[in-house]
Formats: sequence, C-alpha cells, structure tokens
Amino acid sequence: MKTDGKMSFKKYVFPVNPSVIKVIHRHRTAEHKIPYGLSNIQDLGDEGRIISGEGEFFGSDCAEQFGKLKALFNEGGGGMLYIPSQKPLYAIFQRLELIGKDIEGVIKYGFTFEESFGHIQTVNFTECIGNGKKSLWDFAYEYGIAVETLMTVNPDILRPDTAIPSGKAVKLC
Repeated sequence: MKTDGKMSFKKYVFPVNPSVIKVIHRHRTAEHKIPYGLSNIQDLGDEGRIISGEGEFFGSDCAEQFGKLKALFNEGGGGMLYIPSQKPLYAIFQRLELIGKDIEGVIKYGFTFEESFGHIQTVNFTECIGNGKKSLWDFAYEYGIAVETLMTVNPDILRPDTAIPSGKAVKLC
C-alpha cells in the first residue's frame, strides 16, 4: 500500500499523521528467585511493540473522520500498520480514545496498536502470485519471512513497498 509518508492501518490512511507517535520496544523477562532473598532476571526475547499516540481531525467533517476510524477499530482483527520512517508491522488496533469533542471543527483522539506475531504461518511452497495490491512487505509479514530474504530471491523487485503486479510470481525462498 502506498501511503506517501502517512500512517495507515489495513486500508485506512490517516488524513493527517498523528501529532504524537510512540513506539515502545519490549523484551519478555522472567524473575527467578535464588537463596538469601536474591533473584535473577532472564531475558526471554522480543515481545511485540506497542505503538500509541494522539492526533487531531480538523474541519467541518472531523466527526465523520473520527467515525471512519472508529468503524475500523470496531472491525477488529489484525492488519498491516505503516508508520512514517518505520518498517511496516502486523498489529492489532487495541485502543481508540476520544479525548476532545467537536469544538470549532477539531476532534482530538488517542490510539494504541500492539504488534502481533500470531499471523505468521508455516510456508509449504516456494512462491506465490501477486494480486496488484500486496507488496513484498505484505508477503513478508503474511508468511513470516524477512523482507531482506524476499528482496534477495526476487532481485527484479526494486522496492519492497511497491504493489506486485497481478499474475507476477514472487519467490518465497
């Protein structure tokens, strides 16, 4: 999906990027108690990132803009989240908050997305076919393959964010 530097989730492109975007990287840890009241912390690896922030909708249609975002939230399920200057990730729209009501054409909102690894599937074949809508990033997240690997095995595809033409074979390994 081409977003021209705008934040997007699934097929929704934010009309204006949120004014605040926070990306929290996390590690899962476990505490192990040892004798004499001491403990040892063990790093169990990456946990999904948390993406949160705040933004505003402006203009006479700001309530309608918020309504579209709320409909996307109510839809549920995961999808590709594109954040300016970050690699796309598969996420769940976890929280939507109305912070300020429509006062003089402005609605302020807050949001939270949580990265999900549950969509990753086992690949039992070596290629798939483009449909004119998905990019290499989409295939990477759909099949759990590093986009760098897809770029290596598909040297004719120059940009991982460009939609693959319908009918074009994309090698997965």
